[in-house]
Amino acid sequence: MDRLSIRNLRFRAPHGYFPFERETGNSFSIDVDFSVSLGEAGLTDELSNTLDYSKACSLIADIMQGKPVKLIEKLLEQIGSRLLQAFPQVPEITVCLRKHHPPVVQDCEYVEISRTWRR
Repeated sequence: MDRLSIRNLRFRAPHGYFPFERETGNSFSIDVDFSVSLGEAGLTDELSNTLDYSKACSLIADIMQGKPVKLIEKLLEQIGSRLLQAFPQVPEITVCLRKHHPPVVQDCEYVEISRTWRR
C-alpha cells in the first residue's frame, strides 16, 4: 500500500473550550496520511484512479470553518470520520491536529493529537 499525505493544512477557526477562544479563534494545522494504491494513477495519469486530495482539503475546511466545538478531540473525530466516509477505497487514514499557542500559562508552541482509522 502506498501513502498520500497532506501536510500543514492551516486554519484560523473559532474552536476552543473557553468563550474567548470561540470569539477570537485559534490557529490550527492538520496533517493527513492516506493508505492508498497509487500505481494505477501513475500508469494512467487519471485523477479518477487516485485520491482527490483537493476534495479532502475542502472537506476538512468545511469542518474547521463550521460549527464551533470546545475540544480538539471532537474536531479530530469529525475530520477522521468524514474522510473515511468520503473515501471508501482507503483502508487506513491517520489525522494529526495541532492547536497553536494554546491558552496555557507556559510558553507552548502547540498541542497535538492524532488518531488512525482503519476499516
